[in-house]
Amino acid sequence: MKRRIFLATAGSASALVATGCTGGDSPTAEETTDVVMVDRQFDPRNIRADAGATITWTNEDETRHTVTSASDNWTEDAEVDGGEETTHTFQESGVYDVYCRVHGDTDLSGMSMKVGIGDATIERPLGSDSDDGGYY
Repeated sequence: MKRRIFLATAGSASALVATGCTGGDSPTAEETTDVVMVDRQFDPRNIRADAGATITWTNEDETRHTVTSASDNWTEDAEVDGGEETTHTFQESGVYDVYCRVHGDTDLSGMSMKVGIGDATIERPLGSDSDDGGYY
C-alpha cells in the first residue's frame, strides 16, 4: 500500500517537473517593429522582424531612457526623452541585444530586450517585464 502511494506521488511530481520544463510560460518573440518603453522596461522584450526592418522605440514614460546596443554586432546609443521615439534599421539577420543605460545593464538585467532579425532565432528569450530581467 505504501509503495502505491509513493509511486502515485512520484508520478505526480514527475508530471509537475515535466510541465515546468516545457516552457509553457516562456516568452516568445513577437512579430513587430514597434517597441514601447514604459515602467522602466521595453514592451515587448523579445521581438522578431525581417531583415531590412526599421524598429521604432517609443518612450511613454516621463523619464529619459536609452536604446543602447549590448552586443558586438551593432552600434547604437540613442537617448529618448519622454514622449519621443528613435528608430534603427537592421539590415542583416542576427540577434541584437538592447538595454537602457539608465535602468538596465549590458548583462541584460533590468531594462533590456532582444531583437531577432531575419532567420535568426532568439535562443534564450528574456523573461517578462515583471521579473528582474533574467533569462527563462
